[in-house]
Amino acid sequence: MTLEYKEDIAMSYTTRFIGIDVSKSALDVCVLPDRHNLRFANTEPGIADLIARIRTYPGLERIVLEPTGGYERMLVRALQAAQLPVSKVNALLVRHFAKASGTLSKTDRIDAFVLADYGQRMSPRLMIKTDDARHELTDLVARRRQLTHMLIQEKNRLEKPDNPARTLIEQSISFLKHQKQEVENLMRQCIDASPVLTAILQVLLSQKGVGFVTACVLIAELPEIGLLEKGQIAKLVGVAPINRDSGMFQGKRMIGGGRREVRNALYYAALPAIRFDPGLRDFYKRLTENGKPSKVAVIAVVRKMVTILNARMRDHYALILDG
Repeated sequence: MTLEYKEDIAMSYTTRFIGIDVSKSALDVCVLPDRHNLRFANTEPGIADLIARIRTYPGLERIVLEPTGGYERMLVRALQAAQLPVSKVNALLVRHFAKASGTLSKTDRIDAFVLADYGQRMSPRLMIKTDDARHELTDLVARRRQLTHMLIQEKNRLEKPDNPARTLIEQSISFLKHQKQEVENLMRQCIDASPVLTAILQVLLSQKGVGFVTACVLIAELPEIGLLEKGQIAKLVGVAPINRDSGMFQGKRMIGGGRREVRNALYYAALPAIRFDPGLRDFYKRLTENGKPSKVAVIAVVRKMVTILNARMRDHYALILDG
């Protein structure tokens, strides 16, 4: 149901950009250049009303929103199912954009305007449309990560000597391990039930070092793999070196931004890949012998793995199109 409407729609513009600020209970919407402000409940009926409303605007170019801890998932899925152009953007970049634009105040309504303005000026990349199986896998991958973090916390608590709650902590660890295994079983069932995901999994597993869990992270959280150029996919993951030069000064190249969870998964996959993949092993050895620190060399291996997997996925999609 609609919580609030403001202003009538004017049909004089040809291209429109919509920003949606997502919270647990509400969706604040700004339409540019009309400067219309709307609010809907973050529920299935509210989202249905939102979609019906924004469909009345012609020339819709972008719908821009930020990740908000999962509160945006239902909205994103509904927008993609309605064949609407959705972009999910990095919240930190949007905040920097707001400050650069002189917008220092922060409310839900202002945030919606900033998102619409960001879409209008920066033309962020559209999200890849994903099917229900991939959505389900995404939720399971997120749950496994949560359980892993909780296990680490409990194991750290167990290290405290003479802890009177030791037995309870051990019971908690046992329960979390069982839950983690159950989630991994559900992940396998999800993959097996989808011929599309099964085929993608086999392509990703062809790279030494990439196991089932890492492949699931890539499927769930990097759907763009195989659809972008190698430089674009490396930047998206956050393993492309960033220049820091000014005048005669040449700064140290460092990585930054990107999808941290994907990068972390590939980092741990790179360690066995260096041991068992002759090409990556030689690449890593050459970098370290030339004076690169070990961690920098591992990140370079990650970047090469991303490039290799991107090329293999591109070939996989090309075969499907040819077939």
